[in-house]
Amino acid sequence: MTGLNGDDPDDYYLNLNQDEESLLRSRHSVGSGAPHRQGSLVRPERSRLNNPDNPHFYYAQKTQEQMNHLDVLPSSTGVNPNATRRSGSLRSKGSVRSKFSGRETDSYLLQDMNTTDKKASVKISDEGVAEDEFDKDGDVDNFEESSTQPINKSIKPLRKETNDTLSFWQMYCYFITFWAPAPILAFCGMPKKERQMAWREKVALISVILYIGAIVAFLTFGFTKTVCSSSKLRLKNNEVSTEFVVINGKAYELDTSSRSGIQDVEVDSDTLYGPWSDAGKDASFLFQNVNGNCHNLITPKSNSSIPHDDDNNLAWYFPCKLKNQDGSSKPNFTVENYAGWNCHTSKEDRDAFYGLKSKADVYFTWDGIKNSSRNLIVYNGDVLDLDLLDWLEKDDVDYPVVFDDLKTSNLQGYDLSLVLSNGHERKIARCLSEIIKVGEVDSKTVGCIASDVVLYVSLVFILSVVIIKFIIACYFRWTVARKQGAYIVDNKTMDKHTNDIEDWSNNIQTKAPLKEVDPHLRPKKYSKKSLGHKRASTFDLLKKHSSKMFQFNESVIDLDTSMSSSLQSSGSYRGMTTMTTQNAWKLSNENKAVHSRNPSTLLPTSSMFWNKATSSPVPGSSLIQSLDSTIIHPDIVQQPPLDFMPYGFPLIHTICFVTCYSEDEEGLRTTLDSLSTTDYPNSHKLLMVVCDGLIKGSGNDKTTPEIALGMMDDFVTPPDEVKPYSYVAVASGSKRHNMAKIYAGFYKYDDSTIPPENQQRVPIITIVKCGTPAEQGAAKPGNRGKRDSQIILMSFLEKITFDERMTQLEFQLLKNIWQITGLMADFYETVLMVDADTKVFPDALTHMVAEMVKDPLIMGLCGETKIANKAQSWVTAIQVFEYYISHHQAKAFESVFGSVTCLPGCFSMYRIKSPKGSDGYWVPVLANPDIVERYSDNVTNTLHKKNLLLLGEDRFLSSLMLKTFPKRKQVFVPKAACKTIAPDKFKVLLSQRRRWINSTVHNLFELVLIRDLCGTFCFSMQFVIGIELIGTMVLPLAICFTIYVIIFAIVSKPTPVITLVLLAIILGLPGLIVVITATRWSYLWWMCVYICALPIWNFVLPSYAYWKFDDFSWGDTRTIAGGNKKAQDENEGEFDHSKIKMRTWREFEREDILNRKEESDSFVA
Repeated sequence: MTGLNGDDPDDYYLNLNQDEESLLRSRHSVGSGAPHRQGSLVRPERSRLNNPDNPHFYYAQKTQEQMNHLDVLPSSTGVNPNATRRSGSLRSKGSVRSKFSGRETDSYLLQDMNTTDKKASVKISDEGVAEDEFDKDGDVDNFEESSTQPINKSIKPLRKETNDTLSFWQMYCYFITFWAPAPILAFCGMPKKERQMAWREKVALISVILYIGAIVAFLTFGFTKTVCSSSKLRLKNNEVSTEFVVINGKAYELDTSSRSGIQDVEVDSDTLYGPWSDAGKDASFLFQNVNGNCHNLITPKSNSSIPHDDDNNLAWYFPCKLKNQDGSSKPNFTVENYAGWNCHTSKEDRDAFYGLKSKADVYFTWDGIKNSSRNLIVYNGDVLDLDLLDWLEKDDVDYPVVFDDLKTSNLQGYDLSLVLSNGHERKIARCLSEIIKVGEVDSKTVGCIASDVVLYVSLVFILSVVIIKFIIACYFRWTVARKQGAYIVDNKTMDKHTNDIEDWSNNIQTKAPLKEVDPHLRPKKYSKKSLGHKRASTFDLLKKHSSKMFQFNESVIDLDTSMSSSLQSSGSYRGMTTMTTQNAWKLSNENKAVHSRNPSTLLPTSSMFWNKATSSPVPGSSLIQSLDSTIIHPDIVQQPPLDFMPYGFPLIHTICFVTCYSEDEEGLRTTLDSLSTTDYPNSHKLLMVVCDGLIKGSGNDKTTPEIALGMMDDFVTPPDEVKPYSYVAVASGSKRHNMAKIYAGFYKYDDSTIPPENQQRVPIITIVKCGTPAEQGAAKPGNRGKRDSQIILMSFLEKITFDERMTQLEFQLLKNIWQITGLMADFYETVLMVDADTKVFPDALTHMVAEMVKDPLIMGLCGETKIANKAQSWVTAIQVFEYYISHHQAKAFESVFGSVTCLPGCFSMYRIKSPKGSDGYWVPVLANPDIVERYSDNVTNTLHKKNLLLLGEDRFLSSLMLKTFPKRKQVFVPKAACKTIAPDKFKVLLSQRRRWINSTVHNLFELVLIRDLCGTFCFSMQFVIGIELIGTMVLPLAICFTIYVIIFAIVSKPTPVITLVLLAIILGLPGLIVVITATRWSYLWWMCVYICALPIWNFVLPSYAYWKFDDFSWGDTRTIAGGNKKAQDENEGEFDHSKIKMRTWREFEREDILNRKEESDSFVA
């Protein structure tokens, strides 16, 4: 093993020439030793990195593209990538090493250490298509190590590749919609082929849902009837009602009212008639089975009074009497009226009896057979009453002696099927079955047993999932949750914290308890006149602010004594590694090297916080390692010393990323106020707001960008001087080219919402997507969707991480971050994504960051979202418990296994890059090319991709993270909380849940295909996700089944006890979770409201969503002035790539420096 110890969550056993977890470092860094080869445990077809379906395909490409300034080192698999480099193999996701070697100042990663400009590592052809270095077969063996060869595919191809081959799914779509040809669809308002295909896919998906529903319905209701069908009713012995009489173990319906004055049982047509006194009796002796299997066993005596013939056929064996069904009647040989009266021996009576159909079978339980006062035995499932042999007319017939032997042998309760299975004994047993049968044993057929097996196995699976989810959710609440975040608390303290959040979440305007901010850390008030005269040298600024803000001496701190004692190898502090600690360790080494050559020279402590090489500590270095320090804002928030750990863990720099569209001033102010006043140090947080177009929300008098800019102050560049810059948008056609403006400054509070004593000076960047000049007259210029807003940041972070060429907009973003923070963007390790209508609890950011720092395997996490308008309407009331249970049951369960499948876009944190152990290696996570490329996919030509990318982009990002890094963790941190305004109108809720449900179905389908999630077979997250997928698809049918079962249990017999118990458990355990985990009894009331609304949740909303599978608009969720006019998937015009300038940030910086110098010279002149 090289470089790493222990299990490697980013390492997968691959073929020798295809290293999965390559470790990257600067070419000039020192290697880490010889590798040790390990064999492959994965099938070759799953590990080929030149396969676009491989989850690490784009990372492998990226490492090859940047090979002119990157080295790929051996991973923990032991594969030697240096050997494979010569054969042109691709490498997958890797870790980047930050090393200091000798006098070189190579910092975090991918820095170009040459003093001369290199050619761009990316070639774009005349058509704007990235040139492909692979051969036609997709092989990479001919890849040569040359600085002119690597390619960048950041710009999408202009022309779509056409593939006329229909997939199996497409063929099925056409087959299932054969009755709707294209002309008819065009006539119905779907002229475009893509629109028609989306409709066909919708119908096909609905048909699949119906198939699954039919299977579930068959297993629930039809399977038992099919394999265990019984058309007759079964009546227990001694419980046969008076509407029947029993004949030979079968119950026949008796009509006692149609014929008055009747004295005996008569058969007419298909009905038995008799007096009321005969009802409920055993009439077997009135219709005796004679001369069948008992022929020549029971024979007439020579002087027999029973009519018989020469062939020993008898008219009857027993006196033709009625007897009680419980066997209590004694033998009665008295002749009534005449011999043979009531025996029904005539052919007409017999034929009429044989034509009767019994209504039910009489059955005995084994307990009833064994504990009965009657002498009962069993033969082949028939219950025989040996006491009835006493009714034989012994003076008239002869019978086998074995009859008496059986009667007197005390065989009561035994099954004699085997004893009487041979020869003569079998004939005797069959004879007895004809003449003394009183019923059947309560037993089941093979089909019924199979039905029970299926029922109980299904029951065990469902109950196991439900109960295990319940138990694990409780375990999470009482054991895991209290240990998360910045500090470990006991359950009592946890309850108090939860109650504080509940009080705060009752109203969106309720203010949280805020800490008083030190006056030196509050926003500074400057006149506009003085803003242009506030530039000083970097070092002077650092000295001035360091003593004033953190009360440490202005004298230089000796790194030898201050840092070396606490920092471990490669910058690990108490087992926790951050960019800050790693750069402090590196600067300490640099200082030692400089000091050894010149003892009078020491690097200042504060300089390391500006950037890894701000002051170019190596004498004589002419390399561009950072941006120009003279453009830094004079009043940036000073970085604290390394040992400043107010919460007991090293601080990391975090971007608070807010996307907005049509929000009003109050909503946006609420969000930014809450983020700015979080108790996480303002030196380590940066607000970034992206306005998705020049949009004016419904009811607003200003556009969203105007509202956002009104919340900024102390701009780096005056707003009227900010220029728009081009970038490649996530769109199609001409809209792929977009322009945006970047404004940098500090957050401007409103004293009426946040008192001055609680205000912190927080840097903020606002990106306004203003659109190209050609679209300024359109309804929504610059609007490209929320995903495009996220990609602006994610693509920028990827470019910084891999030192790639970037657009002008991305360079301006890098420059603005540098100007208002004094930090290069690669210092930022996490991104908190928040919607513009969400308010964050003050300690939420601290808990989320703490969890990230403590566990480097966590790549994403979310907090709990509370509804602030719970009782505003019935629509909000039904959502309260749904929000609660989705967090404290679903997410709590998934969090224990590190596989939270949905990190909500309104309040989630992602890791930009993760430290790999304590050896100085880093793994790009959110900045990983596989994440960025797949998330920025603009080719949405299938219904599946449209639902993933246009409707459920937030959930798809979570799925993409799990798909790319299945061994890393996504968790839920309930200590971190936010509140938001839920839809209060049903049409808005309907529109919102349409997007959420459809996105859920398609994302679960993506996740169920991931084989590397926690567990195996049915004890795995993959199995749980599969169950959840099926459950989601059959929700409408499930609620219909539930209502049917409840009604059936009320009006019919027998009662389906098992089904009702299962239903009670499924509905009851969430209520029990509320009792166990919630701190407010009010949630029991919200649960009752939710249960009453189950038909809406499980039928109305999913049914509407499925019918709208081909609707990709956001509906009524966000409204703007003039209405929502267009969906996001329109494709018009062609993309002109020539308008996008792409260079490295160093090239942009050189150009910037020259421009500033020319301006300065012209000003002097």
